Amino acid sequence: MTTRVEHDLPDHDLSESDLSESDFVDGDTSAATESTAAESTAAESTAAGPTPESRGRATRGGRLTVVLAAVAVLAVIVAALAAWQWRSAAGALDAERAADADRAAAVDVARGYTERSLTYDHTNIDGFFAGVQEGTTDALRERFDGVREVLTQIMTDSQVVASGTVNAATVTAQDGNVYTVKVFATQTTQNLQQPEPGAVPTLLTVTVEKDGEQWLVSDYGADTGAA
Repeated sequence: MTTRVEHDLPDHDLSESDLSESDFVDGDTSAATESTAAESTAAESTAAGPTPESRGRATRGGRLTVVLAAVAVLAVIVAALAAWQWRSAAGALDAERAADADRAAAVDVARGYTERSLTYDHTNIDGFFAGVQEGTTDALRERFDGVREVLTQIMTDSQVVASGTVNAATVTAQDGNVYTVKVFATQTTQNLQQPEPGAVPTLLTVTVEKDGEQWLVSDYGADTGAA
């Protein structure tokens, strides 16, 4: 007698042969589709233009560039103004120094001329006239020529000997290159009537003109105190 044994297999167990090719194909297609969709989304995002974040970065960068350019321009302007101010100050200082030097030169000329005019000796009258006509304008030189004879007679007859010393001098007025110099001096004289030397203070006005690089005395006389 033969016994039959039946093995029941579970319904859910499948062999490899039960998996169809479509199952693998569908899986690969799904992955490819997802990748393509991601690439398409990225492409669409790029084509749509920059994002708000990228636009913000670009705006901030542009503003920074403008600020830096403005700062650079301002620095150039400040430097140019500083250079101009320095040149202006240097020019003003040079002009002031030149003016001071001219005033000092006018004073020196007036002092020298005053000493020559107050110093004379009856034994050397020609030397006196040569001194008072030196460094003068033609007009002043002609004035001394006009009084030469009279002065010669006085100095000779009285046998006058005199010497002058300048005590102080200063410019009191200026009109362009013409300077008015007040000179305070002392003249010591002696003659036949006064054998002992006597000192006499005197205040003189000397007009000095600058002609190019040359300084000339154009007027000379006692200060009368007139304005």
